[in-house]
Amino acid sequence: MCGIFGIASNRTVSSQLYQGLAKLEYRGYDSSGISGLSSSSKISTIKAIGPIKNLKTKLNKLSGIKTGIAHTRWATHGQPILKNTHPHRSDNICLVHNGIIENYLELKNFLKKKRYTFTSDTDSEVISHLINWNFKKSKNMDSAIIQTANSLEGSYAIGIICSDDQNTIYAACKGSPLIIGKGVNQNYIASDLAPIISDTNKYITLDDNEFAKISSTKVTIFNKSKRILNKTTKISNLSKSQSSLSGHKHFMHKEIHEQRSIIKDMTNRYIGKDKILPNIFGHGTDKVLETIEHIHFIACGTSYHASLVAKDWIEQHTTITCTAEVASEYKYKKINVLPNTLFVAISQSGETADTISSLKKALKLNYSDTLAICNVAESTLTRLSNLNFLMNAGPEISVASTKAFTSQLFALLLLTMIVSRKHKVNEKKMISEIKKIDKIIGKIFLMEPEIKKIASKFKNKDHTLFLGKGATYPIALESALKLKEISYIHASAYHSGELKHGPLALVDKKMPVVCFLPDNHLAKLVLSNLAEVEARQGQTFVFTNKKITRNKKRVEIIQMPDCPDLVVPLLYIIPAQLLSYHVALKKKTDVDKPRNLAKSVTVE
Repeated sequence: MCGIFGIASNRTVSSQLYQGLAKLEYRGYDSSGISGLSSSSKISTIKAIGPIKNLKTKLNKLSGIKTGIAHTRWATHGQPILKNTHPHRSDNICLVHNGIIENYLELKNFLKKKRYTFTSDTDSEVISHLINWNFKKSKNMDSAIIQTANSLEGSYAIGIICSDDQNTIYAACKGSPLIIGKGVNQNYIASDLAPIISDTNKYITLDDNEFAKISSTKVTIFNKSKRILNKTTKISNLSKSQSSLSGHKHFMHKEIHEQRSIIKDMTNRYIGKDKILPNIFGHGTDKVLETIEHIHFIACGTSYHASLVAKDWIEQHTTITCTAEVASEYKYKKINVLPNTLFVAISQSGETADTISSLKKALKLNYSDTLAICNVAESTLTRLSNLNFLMNAGPEISVASTKAFTSQLFALLLLTMIVSRKHKVNEKKMISEIKKIDKIIGKIFLMEPEIKKIASKFKNKDHTLFLGKGATYPIALESALKLKEISYIHASAYHSGELKHGPLALVDKKMPVVCFLPDNHLAKLVLSNLAEVEARQGQTFVFTNKKITRNKKRVEIIQMPDCPDLVVPLLYIIPAQLLSYHVALKKKTDVDKPRNLAKSVTVE
């Protein structure tokens, strides 16, 4: 959730810390803070409530610092107020933390008995005091941090500075992501690559129960036994432009428009002339997938909606039975694993705590294999899973996911086609339909001016219904989620046939109803459900490639390009994303940073 950044350098770094932290703001924007060490070994700290830009006027208080840590907060324990803002200080120790300490109350009571005074309501402050307590006993920072880690229950990624060592950042992690960037005469810690990619593409992933000591010229990594570890330095293929707006007003708008090139790249990368390239899910996976009789999908939020589409695709084209569950429920249930069941975990970041916990549980059960579909290389999810599919969609900065969703759908469509082979599905025909996607997306983007006009009709609404059927029902769910996330309009999604079982009571002249109506075998049924809305004088917006006529006063037809039924979910979500975006613009909300949300949910 929260974002951590730190620099150990041979030059002043206050402005660089601020700029790097701003690139992590999508991880949390309730409050932010920076602490640094000057040549006099004095710790200086600035903090601010709200967006990171509120720190900018205070940077002059950090002049001369060459080693510093920074934090942007998504509040868990304690309100988003100044006293709960990181970094937290305990005498000579200063700390930033991402994660949740489950036994913090027990540790807090212990430390109170040792006459430590707490100034915040956070679980994080406990760590700073505990390190201080252990440092006083051992007089050694390495030992103090290891001893503290042994006492902590829960998850943490921490960055620490100590006034006794003005040139060093200490780091540790368990269950929360942390990387170490390697630059020229300066090194970094960060929650992800975003804040360092403009300076270096070299990094090391810190694994659970590992510790690091970082200076401007040296990085030392060790375990709980203080044994030095030789970790591989990796090279990131991310570019600076992927983390910039590139002329767009918001990252969400940029990422919506990136979907065309991403899908085109994935098509070229994984599909040959008339066949999917072999073993795209890992070495020898085609043979593994041939034996699968059941698939268990686990995900959260947008990724869960992608899994529902996959369930529909696979069950329509094969005899394979699929289950799709939200990760936060799965991990607390008794699971009966059927023979020859594939476990599939889906996550944009690969750091979603509930999904990781579910995968850890699955690894102890009798699944045939585990597959992670993810957008971030070297994430916790991909490191744990046996099989992996990396989407390579580039960093998704906007909190509301768009390009990750369509990339997940494309990956799941490839999975559908591979497991369909033994069921005599016409793979050549399916590939022909996939290769039409690029041109169709181009036509959809030409619809944006029309969608922008429609968005004005949602501006003053409080509620919206989304309707779908078959594979478009998950698209209705995802569309409702997008509208809720960034415009704060309450939105619900239903199977169109379920209207008459309750939701129809909500329909009146003021209620917008958005319906997805592709021209397929379900169209007649959806039209019948649409008539129910019209009869109640509902205000209806229909996305369709079918030629239909309706009462223009109550029904607005948004004519979609013709497209194969197979790829309808992947295409129909794009105008819905644009609709949510333009509604949010008209409501003047913070599109990329919606209230109360963060990009990567690394706490349970």
